Amino acid sequence: MTYVFRCRSCGHEFEMSATVAEYESRKVPACPQCGREEARRVYTPILVMSAGGTKGEAGGAGGGCGCGGSCACGH
Repeated sequence: MTYVFRCRSCGHEFEMSATVAEYESRKVPACPQCGREEARRVYTPILVMSAGGTKGEAGGAGGGCGCGGSCACGH
């Protein structure tokens, strides 16, 4: 899986690829831009594939994918 992080110190966003087990066993990754270990995971929308097409799903109430129209999902 690919995990997205944002550094709380400098605001830089970066990705880390790992299995779920690897991710859960690691400490907070250091920011590749400033080197500080103040990154927090950014939870991104997921896409659900179905026979009828692709629908954006958000983790919160109200539906929609939260992309602001950049993914062409219709929300």
